[in-house]
Amino acid sequence: MPTALTRSLRDGETLLTPTYAVRAPTGDDFQLLVRIEDAGIVLDRRGTLGGWEATAHQRFERLLRETGVLAGVLIGEVETGRSDSPVEPVLRLVVAPRGEAAGWMSWPLPALTKVSGRGMLAGLKLLLDAHALFTGAPSHRLPVVLAESRAAQAAVSTRLAGQVLASLHELLRGFDAAAPDLIRDLAVRRPHHLYEGLLTVLLRLIFIAYAEDRDLMPSGGGRGATLLYEQGYSLGGLHVRLGDDRALNPDTMDERYGAWGRLLALFRLVERGAGDFMQARGGKLFGEAAFPFLFGRTDPDDPERVLTIGDGCIARVLDGLLTLDGERVSYRALDVEKLGSVYETVMGFTVECAATPMLAIRAGKGNRTPVWVDLAALAAAGGTERVRLLKEWTGRGLFPAAVAKELRRAGGVAGLEAALAAVVDPRAAPRGAAVAAGTPILQPTDERRRTGSHYTPRAMTEPIVGHALAPALARIGADATPGDVLDLKVCDPAVGSGAFLVEACRQLGARLVEAWERWPAQRPTIPADEDDLLHAKRLVAQHCLRGVDCNPLALDLAKLSLWLETLASRHEFTFLDHVLRAGDSLVGLPNPKIMAVTWGKMSGQHTFVEQIVRDGIRAAADLDRLMRHEAEIASYDTQERRHHEATTAKHHAHLVADAVLESFFAGTTHRERERGLAEMQQFALSPRDENWAKLAALRDRLRASPIGITSFHWELEFNDVFARPNPGFDAIVGNPPFAGKNTIASGHPLAYPDWLKTLHPGAHGNADLAAHFFRRAYGLLRQGGAMGLIATNTIRQGDTRETGLRHIVGDGGVIYRAISRARWEGEAAVVVAQVFVSKSGTPPSPSPSILDDRPVRRISAYLVEGDLDGSPARLRANAGKSFAGFEIYGMGFTFDDENAGKGKSTPLAEMQRLISVDRRNTEIIRPYLGGEEVNNSSTQTYHRYTIDFRDYPLSRSNSGRSWNFLSQVEQTDQIRRGIVAFDYPGAVAADWPDLLEIVRLRVLPERQKQDRQRRTDLWWQFGEVAPTLRKSLDAIGDGCCLVTNRGASPHLSFAMVPAGICLAKTLAVFALSTHAAFATLQSRVHEVWARFFASTLEDRLRYTPSDCFETFPLPPGYADAPALEAAGRAYHDHRAALMIARDQGMTPTYNRFHARADDAADIVTLRGLHHAMDDAVLRAYGWDDLADRAAAQFLDEHSEDDHRYQGRLFWPAPFRDALLARLLRLNEERAMAETML
Repeated sequence: MPTALTRSLRDGETLLTPTYAVRAPTGDDFQLLVRIEDAGIVLDRRGTLGGWEATAHQRFERLLRETGVLAGVLIGEVETGRSDSPVEPVLRLVVAPRGEAAGWMSWPLPALTKVSGRGMLAGLKLLLDAHALFTGAPSHRLPVVLAESRAAQAAVSTRLAGQVLASLHELLRGFDAAAPDLIRDLAVRRPHHLYEGLLTVLLRLIFIAYAEDRDLMPSGGGRGATLLYEQGYSLGGLHVRLGDDRALNPDTMDERYGAWGRLLALFRLVERGAGDFMQARGGKLFGEAAFPFLFGRTDPDDPERVLTIGDGCIARVLDGLLTLDGERVSYRALDVEKLGSVYETVMGFTVECAATPMLAIRAGKGNRTPVWVDLAALAAAGGTERVRLLKEWTGRGLFPAAVAKELRRAGGVAGLEAALAAVVDPRAAPRGAAVAAGTPILQPTDERRRTGSHYTPRAMTEPIVGHALAPALARIGADATPGDVLDLKVCDPAVGSGAFLVEACRQLGARLVEAWERWPAQRPTIPADEDDLLHAKRLVAQHCLRGVDCNPLALDLAKLSLWLETLASRHEFTFLDHVLRAGDSLVGLPNPKIMAVTWGKMSGQHTFVEQIVRDGIRAAADLDRLMRHEAEIASYDTQERRHHEATTAKHHAHLVADAVLESFFAGTTHRERERGLAEMQQFALSPRDENWAKLAALRDRLRASPIGITSFHWELEFNDVFARPNPGFDAIVGNPPFAGKNTIASGHPLAYPDWLKTLHPGAHGNADLAAHFFRRAYGLLRQGGAMGLIATNTIRQGDTRETGLRHIVGDGGVIYRAISRARWEGEAAVVVAQVFVSKSGTPPSPSPSILDDRPVRRISAYLVEGDLDGSPARLRANAGKSFAGFEIYGMGFTFDDENAGKGKSTPLAEMQRLISVDRRNTEIIRPYLGGEEVNNSSTQTYHRYTIDFRDYPLSRSNSGRSWNFLSQVEQTDQIRRGIVAFDYPGAVAADWPDLLEIVRLRVLPERQKQDRQRRTDLWWQFGEVAPTLRKSLDAIGDGCCLVTNRGASPHLSFAMVPAGICLAKTLAVFALSTHAAFATLQSRVHEVWARFFASTLEDRLRYTPSDCFETFPLPPGYADAPALEAAGRAYHDHRAALMIARDQGMTPTYNRFHARADDAADIVTLRGLHHAMDDAVLRAYGWDDLADRAAAQFLDEHSEDDHRYQGRLFWPAPFRDALLARLLRLNEERAMAETML
């Protein structure tokens, strides 16, 4: 047997080896391992091999994972539970892909020899005969079938999630039908409580389905107990019974009752237990006190009653949870991450009572969320307004044309109900009908509509956690003791439903098992219902993991995820309240600031609060240590009591901390906050009871504000992490929320952006929220710790980069690994970045940094290879070459027929008359060209003119001294004021009296309203004289300059226009007149730079010369490069001819250029010339390697994550990143060289 197919464990004491191995049809790989166990070996019975206590199945599964062989055949015996034949031989096909849950299928060998087993034998042959392994079509061979089966699991969980959401809606309808007074009262008074209770029912059902499919319920009692459970309690058994009843009584199921009572009995059995038959689980999930309405109670002290919820309702709920296309879903085959994606779907809703008739339509992100719309309000709106209102209310982007047409025509509520039939969501409105006013409904929150639901898949969490833990595991080394492993602390600061912590639990659990193997004397006694790995994961969950989330419901889901991962048949739920905590990770104070009673600078003054905080932390720390020490022997109730006592011990410290924060969030200015803090400090400086009451009131006000805040004080809550030497976490992992400036403002208190800038000095107000999570996570790491976080592509761009990664690397952080673009499993349009940062100041290992799976010298804050982390420098070589156009400040300067009708401009006919009266007026009247004409005129010609008095004085004085006798200071002063000496030799505006009168009438009144004195005093001149721009254009003379639109434009397009005309402020103007310069700026090379550094409006670019051109490193010698000149001229001349021939401006021309379906000869030629121009520019830089592989593609949402490039013929993202890295490096080199001059 090849050594690559064996594994030696425990320093050679345990050897894992297959009996046979099956090669792939081609190559040297193996597609299957086969292991035949000795007679008497029961595959699922634990035994000891070389000191490792595990089942034969577990050992084989580990062999598959460690050798990388996807599947194997294991032959041995299994227990039957029959007295006449307690064991029988089986053949088991085991699939154990790395980083995913394992699965298996068993064939009882005796049954295959009988006529009744022919179907099973046929199935076995389909999977394992020679045709399936060697000779069949590749698409029908076993490895492909298994890969497709794994891929189908993602589809199963996605569809199952949609059905579970339908079950939640169904459950609300069932409760409302059974107890309308109770449920509607709760919907008004306690809507979140009602929603949470319904959600808890679903989570209970999911837990039970998972436990039943994994043979963990009942807990014991043998065959008789199993039979009793299946007949009297089992969820699966209830579903089968309801199916049978439905077949017999299809029309009366909602009039039959009993299923809900059976579920309540099952819930109570799980919570309380029943001796050996059922382990009591404890915990909030199955607790009866939290949701009295489930028992028909209004108050907890009311007598309980079983609500008459129809069996039809319960059957439909269970259909959604347990079946797919009529077939039973196996929860055994769904790992915890897949289940997470299911229950994450039901998050983010609230219960409302419909105020008017309402109908649920498919809306929200991806049209995957039912959103209820107000039909009465829609009917009251005009027909043309209805689609707009629906988009605004629901977050749905588009409606089918037929639906939009019917909406405009529909009359009344009934008409609208019919018009919307095609987009009704049957999960919320199963019969497509509107609900009446007063009906309780589940409405998604604004955030849920906007973002949908995302659960991080295992394909992402497994490598992220692995790479983030690698530095810590390397530090403790291969000889680490079990205690060393359990001392590691891993945190997810936005834990959500717990995907990252589940993966950390797995990986640290596996490492703990290895430590037990290395140090067998320190291996604890493993309980009978657990194996080594399961027990290790339970210990890791309680000792190593920490998680925080502002949503308490998310924490309940995270606990459920970890419970499912660590579930054993004879154990209570693992107590996790002390490691999973509710609060805002970004709002909190460190212990020193709590003791100093401030959120700002500390004065050094000692207060009595300091001792209170210390005493509270000390008392809580003692209880925390006791909880960890007795994690495996103390009951859930005991741990819960100790946790409550620890929280109580820190109560006063919490009060002070929250009151300090309230003083910040209650103010709108720094002065108000300082004053509020001073007032609060007076309370805190005196330990009187009434002052504690005042602090409690401040704390309550912080939480109860319109968008309340639950703070989280990291050092106070996780004191064991921060009280140890080298404080902080060993690893931080997670997928923090993506939220831009507007989302932060709308979803948080008014002072939240100011708080973030206080928390993170140097932060920009426009930064994405993810940048602050990066900063927070980095600050919480211990020296030598590492973090691995997911973010959108904005983490490396603009203000978000400056706030986050640039600050982190400037503080000594090292980006040792990154994936700049990773696609989200099952979401083609969702692409994220993965960033790994070490706090050591050096890479965590001697190996180079890894960027997109390739070694690089250094990863910059841009997530490209290079040394530049900050904004690129403005280059002296580019100074004085780019400008914003003239800011005239007054349309009264212009001659324009369109604006003349609005009373703002003078008609062109009047201009012609003035010229005919006095030809000298042509000296002052100049053509006026703006961005609209440049983008949309086929000839890029002007249709407007403007009066331009340049920097001329207003008039000459009739008195005073001669100009020649004035000092230079006096002359300058006269020019500044606009009235000069009678013999002033230069031109003045009064030399053109007719034109000056127009400006006096049309411009002066507006200028007198201006705040800037210059514009008021020099009202006859443009608002900005722009002397450098004038000088540069005058130097070009009769030649051309380059321009592009500064406003929001869909395309970056440059034009060559006469330098002698007046160019409007809507244009960026370049004092460059060659086709070589045109080729450089019009190339995709410059567009990559411009789109990265320019601001945007939606996906339209706003070109700012200071950000896009002054920093851009132009090719060396570009001005007189023949190849660039030729390429630019050919492209420019063909484009000009094309635009004239088609009578289309640049915007429609480039719309065609980027349209995949447009294959007209003139556009195909333009595309070819653009490629040739790009090639010439790349080679002008000396980057022949890039030129050789530069190939533009038609990008869409499936091939491109950056919305700015979707729908364009452009280079793909990896090529753009490589180019950007070189341009950044060139900018840095040029800037450094210029400083040396």
